[in-house]
Amino acid sequence: MESVLSFKGVVKRFREREVLRSLDLSLQKGGFAIIYGEVGVGKSTLINLAHFQEFPDEGEVEVLGVRHSEAKRNAAVLQNVRRKIGVIKQVPVHLEDMTCYDNIYYVLEHLGYNRNVAKERTLRALERVGLADRKDAYPPELSAGQRQKLAIARAIAKEPLILLADDPTLGLDDRSSYEIEHLFMEINDSSGTAVLWTSNRIPSIIKEREGVEIYQLREGRLHRAV
Repeated sequence: MESVLSFKGVVKRFREREVLRSLDLSLQKGGFAIIYGEVGVGKSTLINLAHFQEFPDEGEVEVLGVRHSEAKRNAAVLQNVRRKIGVIKQVPVHLEDMTCYDNIYYVLEHLGYNRNVAKERTLRALERVGLADRKDAYPPELSAGQRQKLAIARAIAKEPLILLADDPTLGLDDRSSYEIEHLFMEINDSSGTAVLWTSNRIPSIIKEREGVEIYQLREGRLHRAV
């Protein structure tokens, strides 16, 4: 099975504190991995490393065949890799004065997609997350769950090979959390997009899904959950 993301002996320090210590991780094409742990153990740092927003102090991060050292020194390579990655943060950030449609279309246009392709992908992404009827609404008019769905729509409109989700159900009610979890499973099933999901807990419905790899991040290292 082809690996789309790998960490080998990764060490990440902030000042004198080692957040990640000799961490190893491999995510396969079409795979689904959950990493859970307490607040402050380094889950967001791990996501940032996987998106090449940060770089390791030691060890190697490789994403879609590109090593972090190459992405760090070559802006064109970095941009090309990020085009193939969708990222969903804990608290979604939207352009509040743009509609849901425009929030997605703007990103695709900025990435260089022509108008027809950008329009088609925007509408398809909104339909996929159940926001087609809210395409003309503005982010402040949405519920917390809908705002997170908009963030997911924006991420999947690029048709990424990897989705990085940094505790995407944080602060949501049970129903919204269930809908988001189910949505990620559907995306993984239908498109083969690999998913790396971090959380303070193991998501309720995903943990029962066959084939999901579950790890606990503790003291800077990953421990496979039994």
